[in-house]
This record gives sequence, C-alpha cells and structure tokens, in this order.
Amino acid sequence: GELVLLEANGHMGRRNTRVARVDIPASVIREIWARAAGRCVLCSAYLLGTGRSFFHTAHGEIAHNVGATQGKKSPRGASKLSLEERSKAENLLLLCHQCHRMIDAAGAEEVYTDEYLRERKQVFEDHVRRVTDFATVTETAVVRVTGRVRGTFAPATDRQVSSALHLEGMRYAGEHPRDAEFVVSIDSEDTDSWVWQEGMKKIVTKLSALRDTPFDTVSVFAMAPVPLLVFLGSKLEDKGDIRVFPRFRDAEDLAWCWRSRPGSCATFAVASSGASATATEVVLTVNVSGVVDLGAAPADFAALPRVTLAADAPGPDAIQTKADLAAFSRAWRSALARVEMDYPLCERIHMLAAVPVVAAVACGQHYMRGAQPALVVYQRAREGYIEALTL
Repeated sequence: GELVLLEANGHMGRRNTRVARVDIPASVIREIWARAAGRCVLCSAYLLGTGRSFFHTAHGEIAHNVGATQGKKSPRGASKLSLEERSKAENLLLLCHQCHRMIDAAGAEEVYTDEYLRERKQVFEDHVRRVTDFATVTETAVVRVTGRVRGTFAPATDRQVSSALHLEGMRYAGEHPRDAEFVVSIDSEDTDSWVWQEGMKKIVTKLSALRDTPFDTVSVFAMAPVPLLVFLGSKLEDKGDIRVFPRFRDAEDLAWCWRSRPGSCATFAVASSGASATATEVVLTVNVSGVVDLGAAPADFAALPRVTLAADAPGPDAIQTKADLAAFSRAWRSALARVEMDYPLCERIHMLAAVPVVAAVACGQHYMRGAQPALVVYQRAREGYIEALTL
C-alpha cells in the first residue's frame, strides 16, 4: 500500500489505493461561508440557526461541484481538475443538507451538471456582493393536472415538484404550498367517451380560480391524454410567465426536471403535401415522441391534404431541454402558418400527434382561437384514432 490521507479523520495511514481527496483548508471554508453570506447557494436557506437559544449552530455544508475524487462514485468527478484544484474555493459552494443530498443523488449528474452549479454559484455570490437582499428565488403558483393514460394515473409527487422548482431557482408562492397550488384530477379512463368533457370542465374551473389570484409566474406539471393537454395549453395561452415542466421516466426524484445539454438543440421540419385553393379540411400530423400511424386514422383522411411536423429523430427523448421545446414551438407555429398559406379556405385542422407532455401543452398555447381554423384533436385508441375534442 501507499501512504495516504484518510478521508474520515485526517490521520495518516496505509491502504491499497491512491489519495482519496485533499482536505479543504479552514481559510477556504471561511471564504465560502462569506461568499454566500451564510445562505444556501441553491435555495437561499439561512444556515446559521434560528436564534432560539443563546448559541447559533451552523448547519451548512461545503459541497464540491466537480467531485472531490476521480472515482466512479464521485458526483461530477469525471474532470481534468486535479485533486488540489477540486478543494479550492472556485469549485466549492455552500449548501444546506437537503440541497447537498439532491445534487449528489444517484442520477443527478444529468440535471445538476458542473456547468449549472458553477453558474448558480456565480450568480448567487455576485448577488451577495452587490446587495444585501437575498430574495433570488422566484415565487410561483403550481398547476398539477393528472388524467389516466392507458389506465395509469401518475401525478407529479410533492418531492418531484419541489425538485423541479428547485432546479429552476423557484419555490411555491406564499407561506405554504397549498396557498399557491391548483390541482386537477381527471378520474375517468381515457377510453371513456365522457372523459373529454369531464377533463375540460375541471381544467376550466381550476384555471378560472387561478386567474383570480395575483401570481406572476405559473408552473405546470401535467400528465394526461394528449387532447386534454392541448386543451390545457389553449387555456394557459402563451401570455405571461407560464413554465411547463417535462416528464421523464428515469431518475424518479428528478423525473420532472429539465435536462441540461449545452451546445445542441433538437430540430424539426415542416412539410405539406401540396397547396390547394379549394381544400376546407387538412390533416396535421406531429411526429415527435413517435411517428403517427396513418393506417390507424379515419379512412376519409386519405383523401385530405396533409401537413407534417416531424422531429429529425422522433423518440421519447426528442425534447429534453427548454431550448428543444422552444424549437418545437417555433415549428408548430410554422406548421399552422403553412396550413393557412397552402390551404386558404381551410376550416378544420385534424390533428394526429405523437408528442411528449410539454409539446402537447405548447400546441394549445400557440394555437390562436378565432384567428385560425378549428383544431380537432384526436386520441389514439385500440381501434385507431378517435375524435376527442375541438378547439
């Protein structure tokens, strides 16, 4: 074995491994606490105790951005930084215990990247230097909409919502989450013909209550059949600070967190089957999370002109970042414009879509009621696509 500095107690000893980490000097620890003014860099929690006794107990933790070691279990440890560089103030941030556990949890590297943490640390510490107001977290109302999808009812959990808001530098408005939460539960099966009326009624009722409140920012967590998500988006519209969160199947606690993929963005293409000065109905297919099976569409659709919006690589992960969603929204508006340009007499657009939740909501947000042809949204059922609702 070789002589190393043991992590647990700082004593010298022998073992069959290389140096695990470099101790953080007391001067650097003091610097990190000062840079953050005793508050968690990510959630702004005050870390010097409550003052309920004569003594204050510091309960903040010094966290590594790039992991302290180069081992496989070291969070964000795959870096060219030396062990000494990892122990310097530039790579360290002050966190509360909960935030520290969150960024180091299994699977968190895809969300809490070293670039993201470095930026949040820089913004927070710059803010501390400029002012003494630490209100860097945006307050938001939260809308949760859940319907049954193929028999499964899977609402976003409290923990998942908190994690997603946390990543975006947000928190529930008010003194308690219930003060700013609006929940829609649609209990009917997506095979029940009345589910669309039930869902639309509940969405309208809850969003009406939301409009009576003074929230500037609204965060949306929705898992329901595509037609209801499109309807939800049409009621949210694209005005104001509306933030819609995605749903992924991996990393359970981080399932509703946007992914970070710097330097790349999904691409989408729009095409039409050819202009017509007489067509009054058009089929609009949207291929993002998969490819629409036109063989399952109503038989009379075969004679209708068609506009197609498609991701370059359709699949469940086609939209992972906010930039991806913005690119999709631009393509969706382009597809609607193509309908109006190529088919000036169009009165009804028949929408068949294979899209993730955020794209479905965006379709409704960017559809202009009264200015564009009626949008008929279909649901894929066992027997094929069935008409669900019309905007």
